[in-house]
Amino acid sequence: MSYQLYRNTTLGHTLQEALDELIQCGQITHQLALKVLLQFDKVINNALASKIKSRLTFKVGHKKISLIYEPRVV
Repeated sequence: MSYQLYRNTTLGHTLQEALDELIQCGQITHQLALKVLLQFDKVINNALASKIKSRLTFKVGHKKISLIYEPRVV
């Protein structure tokens, strides 16, 4: 699932570690942790798609090349 791409970021890893600790302490269930991760996947994808746009501009000889990355909402 492409949604899960951002779980491999520092923020995603930290969230997963925190959820694992809560599961081990018996404060939440595996099912609740999964729901939290699924919600994280949706929210982070939507937030980055609507708020972040990247632009890269460089010159090759006399030509200026611009690349604009706009993440797509999945």
